[in-house]
Amino acid sequence: MAPSVESANAADKKGVANLGMFGFPAVEGGAGDATDVIGGGNGFAIGKNAPQEAIDFVKYLTTASAQSQMASLGMGIPVVKGSEVGLKDANMVEVQKAFAAAKYFQLYYDQFLPSAVGDAINSNVQTVFAGTATPQQAAQAIEDAAKKYIK
Repeated sequence: MAPSVESANAADKKGVANLGMFGFPAVEGGAGDATDVIGGGNGFAIGKNAPQEAIDFVKYLTTASAQSQMASLGMGIPVVKGSEVGLKDANMVEVQKAFAAAKYFQLYYDQFLPSAVGDAINSNVQTVFAGTATPQQAAQAIEDAAKKYIK
């Protein structure tokens, strides 16, 4: 969860004092690179028949100045090089640096996979946290959904 979202939802509006980030430990002989990251992002989509104003607005939203301003407001990590100067939260700066250094970026699996499989991931992880299923049961349910919906 983004630090700004976490703090906004905390009773004290400060959130976790020692929130941070670290890379997944490398597995000897494993595939991939230590800089690889997994995460989410935001995007803009407009239809092919969108009015010119919609196109101009998206172009504006992706300028360095607009991205920097959105970053300064805690609206997310900017995607335009140089606009990261707007980031104020140390955790967001750390995440932005990791993203910028990454050789590979994997979108969260619940967003990358078909929606039925993503739903199976989200709902089954919740059952583990709620104590109503074991990790093995949740993993099996996710595998079953993947077999059914991924062709």
